[in-house]
Amino acid sequence: GTDVIRTLSGSNYVVSAGTYSFNTQTTTLTVKAAATSADSRYTCVITSNEHQETNKPTTVTLNVFSVVLEDKSVTTATDQNLVCTISGLSQNAPVTWIGPDNNEISDSDTNNYVVDQGNYVFGSKASTLTIKTA
Repeated sequence: GTDVIRTLSGSNYVVSAGTYSFNTQTTTLTVKAAATSADSRYTCVITSNEHQETNKPTTVTLNVFSVVLEDKSVTTATDQNLVCTISGLSQNAPVTWIGPDNNEISDSDTNNYVVDQGNYVFGSKASTLTIKTA
């Protein structure tokens, strides 16, 4: 169908109907930060006259997690460790470190860095980036 029913109220949600093209339409729900304090389930319900579907639901879970990376003041000429702590995970997730040049730090760049993904334990993990001295 061409109608997108907006059943969420308030300023915490934005529904974008998307455009219909090549037999596909993707509708996007943006959940703003104020509504992401806990895991939540959202349901998209469609009605299609063409495919004879009425109120067909699809449920999506929004899994919320937190990331903590604290600023650090350091001295020169010594290796430095930065720790990125993630909690509230439902499964292990890889951490990608981005360097000051805005490029991904490779695990193979062992002359400059050591990337430790950390261990996933009970929904949390702490990844460590060691910055080696030149």
